[in-house]
Amino acid sequence: MMDTRNDAPAEPQRGTSMRQAMWSWAVAIMLVLGMGLMFYGINARQSVQTAAKQPAIMAAPAPAAGVPPPSPETTTGQRLPAPETTGRTQ
Repeated sequence: MMDTRNDAPAEPQRGTSMRQAMWSWAVAIMLVLGMGLMFYGINARQSVQTAAKQPAIMAAPAPAAGVPPPSPETTTGQRLPAPETTGRTQ
C-alpha cells in the first residue's frame, strides 16, 4: 500500500541540519575542554605531591662516640691556613 499523504517527503533527508551540526561541534568542544581541565587538575595535584626539592646542603651523620673527628684535609681537600701572628717575637 502506498502512502497517499501529501506531507510525506519524497526522499529521506540526507546529512544533518546546520543547527544539529552546530550543537555537535559545541558538545565536542566542551568535552575536549572538560577532559583537558580534568587531566590538568590530576597532573597538578600529583606534581604537588611528588615535587620535593633536594636539600641544598647534605647533612653529615653525627660522629660516633669516642671517635675523633676527621682532619680538615680529608673532609675538604684543603690544608689548614697558617696560624696568624701578632708580629711580636717571643
